Amino acid sequence: MLRFSDGRNFGRTLTGLCLILGPVLYLIASIVGPDVDDDNKAKELANIAANKGSFLVSGVIWLVAAIVLIAASVGIIHMFRGRKVGLGQIAGGLLLLGNAVGFAWYAFTIAEYEMVNQSGLDRAALAKFLDKADNDATIAPLIICFLLGIVLGLILLGIAAWRRRVVPVWSAVLMIAAGIVGFFGESKGVEIVSFVLLIGGLAPLGLAALRMTDEEWDAPREAAPSAPPVEPTPTPAPAT
Repeated sequence: MLRFSDGRNFGRTLTGLCLILGPVLYLIASIVGPDVDDDNKAKELANIAANKGSFLVSGVIWLVAAIVLIAASVGIIHMFRGRKVGLGQIAGGLLLLGNAVGFAWYAFTIAEYEMVNQSGLDRAALAKFLDKADNDATIAPLIICFLLGIVLGLILLGIAAWRRRVVPVWSAVLMIAAGIVGFFGESKGVEIVSFVLLIGGLAPLGLAALRMTDEEWDAPREAAPSAPPVEPTPTPAPAT
């Protein structure tokens, strides 16, 4: 249970819950949302217009999922801390960056929704605008942040979780697989598969955080190297 009066308990519990809830919300958003991604932007807008309600609900759930996993990413940075910055902390930072791009995706969702929700707009001209915008280099920074954050972040997190033995090997493999499949997640089917893999990868990590004691959560993840034993100085024999 979240205890606001105890910082250690709150951080540990929130991280565990968010690691479980975030991927589930992404999966729900993907299932609820219509498959509107199309190279033909006029057809894409027509599909959105035919499914306005589910399109908007999916976008809102997607935004909430991004916020939840941003919170989880902060917890991952704490969970994998050690004497030096390691793969787990780098992965947590990348995941935070990648999920922050979810705010931009939500903004695009709202823009497309209003394109079909408002009457009197030239949908053909808007479709042409979307086509130009999708192929413009100005969107490249968002794509790069998403790929580095989600794809590379999950791969590094899987490796870090395996090295620390925080989760079973199969869970670490699923994290890596989710990152790789997410790279190709342009269609709704591939996207759903990637989120199923993500649940299998992150849920055990969340359970591991929930099962920790507050002392284990707050303790350093790596033990400091012990000093070499000091050889006792031999006592000289008394003179006779």
